[in-house]
Amino acid sequence: MTSLNEEIQKNLDIYIKKYNQQYTKCLIREIEIPINGRPEEVVRQIFIHFLLKESTLLSDKIKIKVEANNHDIEIYKKQKNENFKPHQNPLIIVEVKREDVNLQNHYNQIERYLTNSNCNIGILYNFHEIITFIKKDHQFNIYSHESLRNIEELILQATSSIDDDLLAFDNAQNGSFESFMYLINKYGESTNNTIRFKLKHHLSVIEGYLFNINTDKIYYKICGQYARKRQSFDCQDFEKLISIIY
Repeated sequence: MTSLNEEIQKNLDIYIKKYNQQYTKCLIREIEIPINGRPEEVVRQIFIHFLLKESTLLSDKIKIKVEANNHDIEIYKKQKNENFKPHQNPLIIVEVKREDVNLQNHYNQIERYLTNSNCNIGILYNFHEIITFIKKDHQFNIYSHESLRNIEELILQATSSIDDDLLAFDNAQNGSFESFMYLINKYGESTNNTIRFKLKHHLSVIEGYLFNINTDKIYYKICGQYARKRQSFDCQDFEKLISIIY
């Protein structure tokens, strides 16, 4: 097996600056990262390097965040439609540890992160070991892997599932009120998403949030306006959905 130092020299662009400090550039944040005395950061950069440089199958399927929500790495499914980008939970949460750490001591940590983030897939990685957590029927199934290529397969499976929400969005754009109701129930009840839609006999596009459904009547607030009373419209007045953006 390749040693950690060999992997670093082979894959990471390491350079030395003043005071003999070693640096590399994070491929996600695009900033210089000091790595002296930061063994976890080195392992993280190796994991990121695999996702972006060694895997040729993932670049157009995933979006990666680093140090978001107190997680080492978050992996999201890349949105295919520019008009449908609602708030989403991470597809996978990755926690990296230095190479001498016993990953079993951190099972509770990754399970807690997954539960709090409503995420179903977690990864613990210390370069020598890869442990995945797959949530099914409210239980975590734990698997051990020998290669990051197994992680590539896991991500491909997670991103290849049919996106019911995207199908509903396409239908709502074409005037389906039932699909619009489905999306409102899922994305419209908070302040996180701005929903743009068109009503019949209404010239301008409406931007709304904090939606509420009462039988066949839709209540909402208009973005950028303060009003105690919500606006409303009847189901037969709906023309089409334009976008849902976080």
